[in-house]
Amino acid sequence: MSETLRRKGVVGTLGDAIAWLRRNPVLIVIFFLHGLLELLGELLGSVGSLLGLLGFFVLLYIDGLVHVVGKREATGETVDLGRASSTVLGRFLSLIGIAIVYGLAVVVGFVFLILPGVYLAVRLSLAFPACVIDEQNTFESLSTSWSVAKGNLFKLLGISLASFLVVAGAGIVTVLFTGVSDEFYLAFLAVTAVLTAVVSPIVQFAYARVYLENRPDSDSASTAGDRRDDSWESTDGGSRSESEGVHW
Repeated sequence: MSETLRRKGVVGTLGDAIAWLRRNPVLIVIFFLHGLLELLGELLGSVGSLLGLLGFFVLLYIDGLVHVVGKREATGETVDLGRASSTVLGRFLSLIGIAIVYGLAVVVGFVFLILPGVYLAVRLSLAFPACVIDEQNTFESLSTSWSVAKGNLFKLLGISLASFLVVAGAGIVTVLFTGVSDEFYLAFLAVTAVLTAVVSPIVQFAYARVYLENRPDSDSASTAGDRRDDSWESTDGGSRSESEGVHW
């Protein structure tokens, strides 16, 4: 392991992610603009399809940007969005490849009774930070994520579940105020755009932190996933034995 962080559970990981976002509020603006792009895509019919495709590429870019900024926050380096952007753009083709493989794997998994799709989504979720933080190609990133996420399944699932509950809660509140109607749909899209601007960078910072605290050395990537942390909040503050890996 090199340049790793003290291991934390879901609460501590999200707490650090929130602190990092507070120091980089420009990311909220960037995610909000992406939300507006997606909102326009929903409203403009055939033109919206093109905007939706553009939104997909923009989201890959800004998620990668968050991961690079997260690395700098974790290591105490000065955050330079220009340099972070160059790093992401340099890995962009690999990010597209990861997104395609990830999407196909999750869709196939969901076809088989949903749970395999959830498992694959969690197990491959760290491929994106691995790509931009350690400059790995598509298949190296997927392999690293498969290994590293092995001992962090509950933590990653908890992070994803927390973000889902926030968005679902927004949907319930919107229904209470608007009812199920055309107004609900538009209001929900607007509320989601605002919430996503805050929730999405927090989630991506959290993923970056999980990757960094389990980041494998080049000669130990195959065993990195054997390190276990399946608690909501780690109490020992340190790394656990490789022999305690979580096996699903």
